Parts: sequence; structure tokens; C-alpha cells
Amino acid sequence: MKIGFVAEPYEESGASGMGYMILELLKNLPIADKKHEFTIYSSVSIRKDLVLVPIRNIIVPKSFLGKFLWFLRTDEDIDVLLFVTPLLPLILPRRIKAIPIFPEVVSQKIVPGTLHDKFVAFVRDHVLMPICLSRAVKLITISHATKDDIITYYKILPNDITVIYVGFQNLSSYKNKTPVVEDRIKPYFFFTGRVKPRKNVHAIVSAFIQFKKRTHTDCKLVIAGKAGGDYYESMLKELTKNGLQNDVFFVGYVSPESLCSYYVHALAFVFPSLNEGFGMPVVEAMNLGTPVITSSISSLPEAAGDAGLLVDPYDIGDISHAMEEIFTDSGLRAKLIEKGYVQAKKFSWEKTAREYLSVIEGIV
Repeated sequence: MKIGFVAEPYEESGASGMGYMILELLKNLPIADKKHEFTIYSSVSIRKDLVLVPIRNIIVPKSFLGKFLWFLRTDEDIDVLLFVTPLLPLILPRRIKAIPIFPEVVSQKIVPGTLHDKFVAFVRDHVLMPICLSRAVKLITISHATKDDIITYYKILPNDITVIYVGFQNLSSYKNKTPVVEDRIKPYFFFTGRVKPRKNVHAIVSAFIQFKKRTHTDCKLVIAGKAGGDYYESMLKELTKNGLQNDVFFVGYVSPESLCSYYVHALAFVFPSLNEGFGMPVVEAMNLGTPVITSSISSLPEAAGDAGLLVDPYDIGDISHAMEEIFTDSGLRAKLIEKGYVQAKKFSWEKTAREYLSVIEGIV
């Protein structure tokens, strides 16, 4: 079978979220079953040592309109085309079976902040997405929560959607060569991800302030990820108002080695996100033996299973008391660590790739 995969956005270093998922699918799909022929479409050349079996790599335009026109006119000899929404192609020749990968529903659940963002989200999610989905012979998504969202907002039949869980970034190979975490920030709670409202980072900061006021401990909070703008400034303002500006460390983007170190030495990973397609960081933390506090909504209970401490992400007090439980109850920490190792073993990119190919083979 001839399978095409649109590897956009393609990121080789520092990839996260959708970019990381595409990178892992790119590496694992071609080796999951070598009898298929793979063509990778990307706006830049794929690094030759990234895929361990022969593939074709076709360069396509990077722009929205350029990619649309290229695929509309293509005479490529492929049976199936995989691509991640909301990326193009929107329209394909009828002979090519389209299988969009739909990671998450966002704007319908969390209203974008600026007028520009609202306009972009409307065009993408209400105008272009229905066109894209109407051509799909099958839709793949990454959690049952996202499947429910797709059914609700796009009226897709349940049988036309297949849930395939993703893997995660396995950082365990860095355990023996991680940088030392400074003693001055220990003990600490940890968050990593984009510092923006959807990740609910301000709620973590507010919960930490409550925790500190209640317990009077020397505990710290470490936040890794790009931060800036009004959202970041509002957190600094609240910390300064409460005299805790020296107890929270915004460390920016960190290397995989440092990320591993921050996970391993943390009291817990705190991730009360408001909406996720799956929640890879939850499993990432569990795989390293870090207890997890995460949301009781969206897809996060699927990622955490019974191995996480689930909280209402809209309830600052709930998050704060979960921090206190982790800090004061060593037995609970040990239990969550043990369960986390078991939960993490349920997910891998190799398993994801095999399930993708099973779906593809079932429709061709």
C-alpha cells in the first residue's frame, strides 16, 4: 500500500504538542510494517537519519494557499493520505482516501482572547474544518474526550471516529546525566508547558500561594516554558502582592536533560489544564516516578488513569489542598509513584503506529 503523510508542522528540536506528535509518527509509522511504501510531504527536507527505512520525501509549499493548491492539483500515486487538522489539504482528488488526525477541539470550548484570534479560530474551526472533515473516510483522534467533542461540535458519527492514544516523550535515558537541581529551590512543585491561560498556570500560582499561607513551608514552585505578556505579568503581580516573588521560579525553555532533572526531583508535577487533546506531560512525569496532580476534566483522566490526583481545575482550593496532600503524606506519594509507573507502560509510540496501520489497512 502507498501511504502519504503530511509532516507539518515539522520540528526537529524543541518540538512540543502537535509538533512532537508529528515527529514521532514520522519516525514510527514507516518501521511499524515495512511492506508499505511511505511518502512524507513536508515544507523542508526530512533529516535522513530520522527514519530508519527508505521513504520518499516530497517538498510542498509552506503557505496555506500554496499547500491547498498543490494537493488539489497533485498527481501523486498514493492510496491514503494522513494529515493533522487543521492543516491543509482541505480538498483532495477523489482517488486518495483522506484520514485526518484531529488532536483536540479548542476554540469552541475556550474562547480566544483577541479579536484577531477569534477571527482566525472562526475561519479555521467553523469554515475550513467542516470541509476538511467532509472528505474523510475515517477520522483519528487521540482521546475519548476529544472524540466526544468532535461528535458534539461537528456532528460526526461515532463509528467514523477511531481513538488511538499517543505515546509520550520518554526522558528516562537522561536520568543518569541530568544537571543538578539547585538546593535553594528544593523542595518544589513543578509545571512544564506553555505559560498561557489554557494551561491554567495562573491557577497553579494562586493555589501555591494558598498552600504557602496555610502550611508556612519552605516549598517552592518551578515553572518551565516560555512566559511573557500580560498573563505572565499578572502572576508576578499576585506573587509580589503576597510576598512570594522569590518562591516561584520561571525558568523558561529547558533542555530534555534539565526537564528530566526537574521532573525527577519534584514533589509532584502539577498540570490542571483546562483542555487537552490527551495530556502527554502527565504520562511523561509518571514514567520518571513523579506524582501527578491533574484535571478531572477533558482528556486528562484518560492519561492519568487511577495514578493521578485529580482536581477541579476551576477550584483554586482543590488544587491547593492536593499540593498539601502530596507535601504531607509520603504514603500517598509512594502510592502515586508506583501506580504511575504502571500507567505509563500503557502508552508507546510503537503501539500508536501499529494501531494507525490497522485503521489504514481496514479501509483500503
